[in-house]
Amino acid sequence: MPAETSTDAAALTIAKFDKALHDRSAFSCGFGPIDNFLKSSLSDQIRNGMVAAWIATAGEDPAVLGFYTLGAMVVRADLGPKKWQSAGVPDIPVIYIRAVAVREDMQGKGLGTALVVDAMRRCLGIADQMGAAAIVLDVLKDEHFERRWYFYEDLGFKPPGDAQNPERVFISLANVRATFEHHRE
Repeated sequence: MPAETSTDAAALTIAKFDKALHDRSAFSCGFGPIDNFLKSSLSDQIRNGMVAAWIATAGEDPAVLGFYTLGAMVVRADLGPKKWQSAGVPDIPVIYIRAVAVREDMQGKGLGTALVVDAMRRCLGIADQMGAAAIVLDVLKDEHFERRWYFYEDLGFKPPGDAQNPERVFISLANVRATFEHHRE
């Protein structure tokens, strides 16, 4: 049975991707490469152990409203905060959000935030099992880049200062854990 997270935001369910249960056919987030990834490459990447995906749906409707994917990654310690640089290791384990996408007609309604918050909670659980210092993602570079950049910045992501990847942002899992613990009180 898929792991599910229900939110009060319009009877939203976020569940692990199941090809038989999730209808990807009409999904469009307005960025062709992401739409194609969801419809054409996602199943193969899951099967090959490259990513895991979680899908947002509403009620009994199998139509995909949004999704995110997670994978493992390492980043160079010298491209992160001083804490990483003083760890004495060349690479820092992180959890990589390869994609976060929301169907065009659902954009601006809080679904993107719900997906990222769900991903953050899931990343905390993963880090408890295998160790990871941060969540990393690359902000898509297109005409909506600035809007996306501020979206992630508002959620606490910041650039690590990687000149080779200027669109890359991260949030430490220690900060994510502290935020969630503070909101529980």
